[in-house]
Amino acid sequence: MTERLYWPSWFLAALLTGVVAGFMLGHALILARFVDWLLLSGAPALGQAYPSFRASAGRSGLDAYYAVAGLQVLGTSAFLLVALAAGRHRTAALVAGVAGALWIAVHYASGFGALEALVVRSAADVPREVVGRFVGWNAPMHFFHAVTLTVALGALLSVPLAALRGRG
Repeated sequence: MTERLYWPSWFLAALLTGVVAGFMLGHALILARFVDWLLLSGAPALGQAYPSFRASAGRSGLDAYYAVAGLQVLGTSAFLLVALAAGRHRTAALVAGVAGALWIAVHYASGFGALEALVVRSAADVPREVVGRFVGWNAPMHFFHAVTLTVALGALLSVPLAALRGRG
């Protein structure tokens, strides 16, 4: 049974990890810088504009984003379990499984997730100290996520390469 699940679980884990790594890299390179600029430029409070955006067209995109990110964590975890049960590519699956979940664990365990929620959901102006902390973490945290997910993707992509070399 695990053999029938092995390659489909690998494919989904690799696909979703690549997509979420792309989300994070795009966020780190462009969106984080834009949000930081909005917060620091004296433009109307992000917290005043973002709830309106979320209530309109933004909510469906945010829901899709969270669904894909959640599926990515589930995908790498499922592949780890299937690989362990099949006794194949256990090291690569372990790296992918740990790295695939590490980014989200760090996001919330570091306190950045709560800080991010405070900044984007506040209806009032956010204190400058909070804005400064958020801006200081925003791009580096998302770069960390992108790198962590790239490590997971690299481990996943090593699986078919090892199979081609005859180790599968």
